Amino acid sequence: MHLIQRSVMIVSNNGKLTNYMKAEMPHERFYPVYVVTNAAQARQTELRTPVDIVIINTPLSDEFGTKLAEDLSRECAVALIVSPELTERVTNKLEPYGVVTLPSKFYKTVFSQTLTLLASSVTKMSVLRKESETLKSKLREIKAMTKAKALLISEKGMTEEQAHRYIEKLAMDTSRKKIEVVRSIIEDLSNEDI
Repeated sequence: MHLIQRSVMIVSNNGKLTNYMKAEMPHERFYPVYVVTNAAQARQTELRTPVDIVIINTPLSDEFGTKLAEDLSRECAVALIVSPELTERVTNKLEPYGVVTLPSKFYKTVFSQTLTLLASSVTKMSVLRKESETLKSKLREIKAMTKAKALLISEKGMTEEQAHRYIEKLAMDTSRKKIEVVRSIIEDLSNEDI
């Protein structure tokens, strides 16, 4: 079975914990691993080199870390490490963003399970993004088809059924995709002087 490598960014100003986390990430699954010490560096790194997983050890030197977690959760899977007394409050705040919260005193197995969960989340997010793009593309095609039919009806006096058949026949006769024919109809009929 082939394991997918996931890129990781650790945001922490605690060198000991950073080294522990890096040591617990098998290179076969988590590579490359970037290490930064504050939120500003994390945002710059994410802009330059988007990563799959971000682990934030709070508090950071330039902000606590919850805002960073919110911001980055739109693009990647995020875990936030907080002191045990803040865990519940921070979890409640970040749950809508899909951010996983860990108390700062965690066991090796919990960290390992969290990494697996984050990697799975990245895979699921990727699938959902592809599905979303496919649906958006299909919706654009439907809107274009509707507009082309409306133009054929209003400008050429066709019925909806005639317009539909005309588009299909033109696509077949010219060996083009329907969406290409639809776009050319929109372009041609939208530019005509009325």
